[in-house]
Amino acid sequence: MMGTLVSFTVIHPDKAIAMTAIRKAAEEMQRIEDIFTIYGNKTNSIKKFNQFAIHTPFTFPPEINTLLEIAVNIEQQSHVAFSPTLGAVNKLWGFSNAEPPLAPPTQAAIQKILPGTKNCLQQQGNQWLRNSANCQLDFGAIAKGYAIDRGIEILKMHGIQHAMINAGGDIRLIGKHGKNNWLIGIRDPRHKDKIIATLSLHGDVSIVTSGDYERYFIAHGQRYHHILNPQTGWPSYNSQSVTVIASTATLADAWSTALFVLGKKGIKTAEKLPLQALVIDSSGQIHHTKDMPIDLLTKP
Repeated sequence: MMGTLVSFTVIHPDKAIAMTAIRKAAEEMQRIEDIFTIYGNKTNSIKKFNQFAIHTPFTFPPEINTLLEIAVNIEQQSHVAFSPTLGAVNKLWGFSNAEPPLAPPTQAAIQKILPGTKNCLQQQGNQWLRNSANCQLDFGAIAKGYAIDRGIEILKMHGIQHAMINAGGDIRLIGKHGKNNWLIGIRDPRHKDKIIATLSLHGDVSIVTSGDYERYFIAHGQRYHHILNPQTGWPSYNSQSVTVIASTATLADAWSTALFVLGKKGIKTAEKLPLQALVIDSSGQIHHTKDMPIDLLTKP
């Protein structure tokens, strides 16, 4: 689901209870995908809003309203290194299409639909309005994390105390892996079978990695990937990958995207927030917050 493979690891003495919990968690995560996606044929509030008349207040269900407020807050904190209003630009690039793109759009095509970052989206009480037809919501850089958080909550409701949900590199874990900590590897962004660092974690923690190797194509020797700079509409080339540890997968998901766009200078931003982060910059150099709990297998 959500364009990636989702795996559930649950430790529980009763297999039937574990399987029921996994099934219910997966159903909840599918519900989240259905209400937040801008792709496919199913109608939802996001798609309605993206086609709604500009300058006209729109009321979202409370769940969507809350996540949108979080997204806008991160947009402001990151100085627009992250934005939930890139729906039109993301569709133009086509990284979420069934057939991957083979060539980049033209600068003119991007410029024509770039939402503009100032007052593109406006909140009035509990309502929202678009000030431009180019201003189209896309929760692709935060909804997967939110779906994982909801999945973990469902597992907890079924009495699960030790588990991990991994959605294509977006992870939240609870408890321990048997008697041991959970061991998470951070892959080398240029060698898919190579691990550059490991994290030993337990408790309730979220880890998300965003990389330029996830969805990309190469044209005329240039790598084009799906993590766009909201201010230019083009892929950001400040990083190869970014890993963020946060209290929720929602925050880790969004901030891994924002810090990817910011690159190594994003480390200072992360340290001002309750985030731990590791940035592999465009040259392959490793930078991380002082408290990042990592064992580096490859020294920078």
